[in-house]
Amino acid sequence: MGKEVLRVENLCRTGYFKDVSFGVRRGEIIGMTGLVGARRTEVIQTICGIEKLTSGQIYIEGEPVKITSPTSALHYGIGLLPENRQTEGLILDWGIGRNITLPELKGYVNGLFLNEKKENQCAKTLAERVDTKAVTVFDKASSLSGGNQQKVVVAKALGSDFKVLILDEPTKGVDVGAKAAIYEIMGELAQQGYAIILISSEMPEILGMSDRIVVMCEG
Repeated sequence: MGKEVLRVENLCRTGYFKDVSFGVRRGEIIGMTGLVGARRTEVIQTICGIEKLTSGQIYIEGEPVKITSPTSALHYGIGLLPENRQTEGLILDWGIGRNITLPELKGYVNGLFLNEKKENQCAKTLAERVDTKAVTVFDKASSLSGGNQQKVVVAKALGSDFKVLILDEPTKGVDVGAKAAIYEIMGELAQQGYAIILISSEMPEILGMSDRIVVMCEG
């Protein structure tokens, strides 16, 4: 394990959770679990700036930071793969390729123009890496099965420069083959030094993938 990348201390959001503290190190997978209503997702949404923090402190590589929006979370290298991929993880009417490259779109801009050839090639490489079943990267995300939609969401994370990657129910509603592919990618990312937080209701998944486990109960 590497040095600690993310630490939260005594996080509170009134009416949802209180005094939540944990950390995750480079190359580590932290499993976060609990029954329905445990408020796991609410904690993560607060860390990512989607919801407002009432009190507590977030640290990135030992330095206190103030995260007030998803944009500032991205600035500090925190990426989220949301549970609801269709409404939060993808733009279904867009092509697979543009969905994958969207977080890093500025990296494909030369002056005033978008280098679409470079963008499409990078998207194709990432889509192939997660074994997305599609004819071309121009196919709409809505044309894919649930498992392949999830693979596109994962590919989007692979194309971004994150320090911390949070996966909220990443294998929900996908088939066995897609699950195996996502597990393999998670393992590769941990080996590359990503600090990973896995939120899951599936205990075999938590036990099989996690280095340490955080259990929540009613916030």
